[in-house]
Amino acid sequence: MPTSKELETIRNAIKAIGKSRLPLNKALIKDVQRVLIEKGYDAAVVYAEQAYLAADENAELVRVLTICRHHGLSPEAAAQILDSLSLMEYG
Repeated sequence: MPTSKELETIRNAIKAIGKSRLPLNKALIKDVQRVLIEKGYDAAVVYAEQAYLAADENAELVRVLTICRHHGLSPEAAAQILDSLSLMEYG
Protein backbone atom coordinates (compact mmCIF):
# COMPACT_ATOMS: atom_id res chain seq x y z
CA MET A 1 0.00 0.00 0.00
CA PRO A 2 1.53 3.33 -1.05
CA THR A 3 2.18 5.94 1.61
CA SER A 4 0.44 9.32 1.47
CA LYS A 5 3.67 10.84 0.12
CA GLU A 6 3.84 8.22 -2.63
CA LEU A 7 0.19 8.84 -3.51
CA GLU A 8 0.90 12.56 -3.77
CA THR A 9 3.86 11.83 -6.04
CA ILE A 10 1.65 9.63 -8.23
CA ARG A 11 -0.97 12.41 -8.40
CA ASN A 12 1.71 14.92 -9.41
CA ALA A 13 2.99 12.60 -12.14
CA ILE A 14 -0.53 12.05 -13.48
CA LYS A 15 -1.11 15.80 -13.48
CA ALA A 16 2.17 16.32 -15.37
CA ILE A 17 1.20 13.66 -17.91
CA GLY A 18 -2.15 15.33 -18.49
CA LYS A 19 -4.54 14.04 -21.08
CA SER A 20 -3.07 11.53 -23.45
CA ARG A 21 -2.45 13.03 -26.85
CA LEU A 22 -3.75 10.01 -28.73
CA PRO A 23 -5.22 6.57 -28.14
CA LEU A 24 -2.56 3.99 -27.37
CA ASN A 25 -2.43 0.37 -28.40
CA LYS A 26 -3.43 -1.71 -25.36
CA ALA A 27 -1.19 -4.61 -26.35
CA LEU A 28 1.78 -2.24 -26.55
CA ILE A 29 0.97 -0.80 -23.12
CA LYS A 30 0.87 -4.31 -21.64
CA ASP A 31 4.21 -5.18 -23.25
CA VAL A 32 5.82 -1.96 -21.97
CA GLN A 33 4.43 -2.64 -18.48
CA ARG A 34 5.93 -6.12 -18.49
CA VAL A 35 9.34 -4.85 -19.58
CA LEU A 36 9.16 -1.98 -17.08
CA ILE A 37 8.49 -4.29 -14.14
CA GLU A 38 10.94 -7.00 -15.23
CA LYS A 39 13.84 -4.85 -16.44
CA GLY A 40 13.25 -1.24 -15.35
CA TYR A 41 12.84 2.14 -16.95
CA ASP A 42 15.76 2.03 -19.40
CA ALA A 43 14.61 -1.22 -20.97
CA ALA A 44 10.99 -0.02 -21.12
CA VAL A 45 11.99 3.21 -22.88
CA VAL A 46 14.09 1.28 -25.42
CA TYR A 47 11.22 -1.16 -25.97
CA ALA A 48 8.72 1.68 -26.47
CA GLU A 49 11.07 3.47 -28.87
CA GLN A 50 11.59 0.35 -30.95
CA ALA A 51 8.05 -1.00 -30.98
CA TYR A 52 6.85 -1.54 -34.51
CA LEU A 53 3.90 0.83 -34.36
CA ALA A 54 3.16 4.44 -35.15
CA ALA A 55 5.97 6.75 -34.08
CA ASP A 56 3.45 9.00 -32.31
CA GLU A 57 2.39 6.16 -30.01
CA ASN A 58 6.01 5.31 -29.26
CA ALA A 59 6.79 8.95 -28.45
CA GLU A 60 3.74 9.22 -26.18
CA LEU A 61 4.78 6.15 -24.19
CA VAL A 62 8.34 7.43 -23.85
CA ARG A 63 6.96 10.81 -22.67
CA VAL A 64 4.87 9.10 -19.99
CA LEU A 65 7.77 6.91 -18.85
CA THR A 66 10.06 9.94 -18.68
CA ILE A 67 7.59 11.85 -16.51
CA CYS A 68 7.12 8.87 -14.20
CA ARG A 69 10.88 8.47 -13.83
CA HIS A 70 11.32 12.22 -13.25
CA HIS A 71 8.84 12.02 -10.37
CA GLY A 72 10.74 9.09 -8.88
CA LEU A 73 7.95 6.57 -9.24
CA SER A 74 8.73 2.90 -8.83
CA PRO A 75 8.35 0.76 -11.94
CA GLU A 76 5.25 -0.79 -10.37
CA ALA A 77 3.63 2.63 -9.84
CA ALA A 78 4.54 3.67 -13.39
CA ALA A 79 3.01 0.43 -14.68
CA GLN A 80 -0.24 1.31 -12.91
CA ILE A 81 -0.23 4.72 -14.57
CA LEU A 82 0.37 3.08 -17.95
CA ASP A 83 -2.57 0.81 -17.25
CA SER A 84 -4.78 3.82 -16.61
CA LEU A 85 -3.80 5.49 -19.91
CA SER A 86 -6.52 3.61 -21.74
CA LEU A 87 -9.04 5.04 -19.28
CA MET A 88 -7.88 8.67 -19.57
CA GLU A 89 -9.57 11.03 -21.98
CA TYR A 90 -7.79 11.86 -25.16
CA GLY A 91 -7.38 15.51 -25.89
